[in-house]
Amino acid sequence: MPAKREVSADKFVFGCHRFGFGPAPGGGAVDLQRHVIPLVKMASELGIRAYDSAVLYRATLQLGQALQVLQLDPNSIRFQTKCLRYLGLTVGSSVEHQPEALLQGIPRRYHGLTDKWDASPKGVEQQICRERIEYGGDILHGVALHDPPDMEKQVGLNWDTDIRPAVSYLKEAKAAKFLKRIGLGIKEPAFVERFLAEEPGTLDYAGITFCPSILGPLMQIIKASEQQPFEVTLMGINYGQAFTLTEDPISAPPFLYNYEVATAEERALMSRFYRICGSTPLLHLAAAVAGLLVVHFPKTVTQIVTSTMTPSRLVETLRLVREAEVPATVWSELKAAELIPREFPTS
Repeated sequence: MPAKREVSADKFVFGCHRFGFGPAPGGGAVDLQRHVIPLVKMASELGIRAYDSAVLYRATLQLGQALQVLQLDPNSIRFQTKCLRYLGLTVGSSVEHQPEALLQGIPRRYHGLTDKWDASPKGVEQQICRERIEYGGDILHGVALHDPPDMEKQVGLNWDTDIRPAVSYLKEAKAAKFLKRIGLGIKEPAFVERFLAEEPGTLDYAGITFCPSILGPLMQIIKASEQQPFEVTLMGINYGQAFTLTEDPISAPPFLYNYEVATAEERALMSRFYRICGSTPLLHLAAAVAGLLVVHFPKTVTQIVTSTMTPSRLVETLRLVREAEVPATVWSELKAAELIPREFPTS
């Protein structure tokens, strides 16, 4: 029997994303009593003491309410959030950027809102103060710049006006002990190296939306952390549907890949994984890769963020990260197809 991967509970972070976006099991809106409280209770019982949220997630208030109902001291958890993106009104030309698949379960109080950008010191202050108030603790374990590459695509990005003022304010907040760490929350790993060059000595952690197809760039980031020390957070091994599909992604109904509906190119990529994996579920591959990264690079890969709306799924995810098996032949084929780097440790 293969050795169990040693991944302690403190390596796991519960992602609050679905407290805001849902959908609830069976569809419909997320409910505090039926959905959020049982998950926070299960996370606590499993030894998870860290939570990841964002203003855009529309989720932190639900976390704070659950902590209160369960009589869990918010200062007993490590809470990290994000800034830059905020919730504004859908007026004029403003439209909701999130896909419908992520909106069907949001609580009614968040309807009619959309994500916008504010990198000014005052804007960042308001964003992180709101998060601290809603979760209920005294300090923030971390604040990450929320997806600057998306900002660049949607509205354009000027480093001197859109990044540097936010970073300067976060440095002040860190010096004042309002927060402990400054990070990134991104889908594109290459942005990490850009940030390191522009803001040397600033980065404490890089939260990267994770799937095995980004392992090449991710391995380069791990190497970069040896030169300019920072930690890596794997964001959500089962947030989207891409690695939970049980049919060939090339012909499957529309599904999410990195928070967006998969394009034809992304469907083709996932189909290659699916066909090589054969009888090995895609989620088992993602879980095994995440577990192996934590085991082999313990000083750099320090957090695995996972999110679900089902307590049993949370239990299963932790088990898979520790125990999921991928046959040696599958690893070999994935490397031969250059879907994962040849140097990636598979045992």
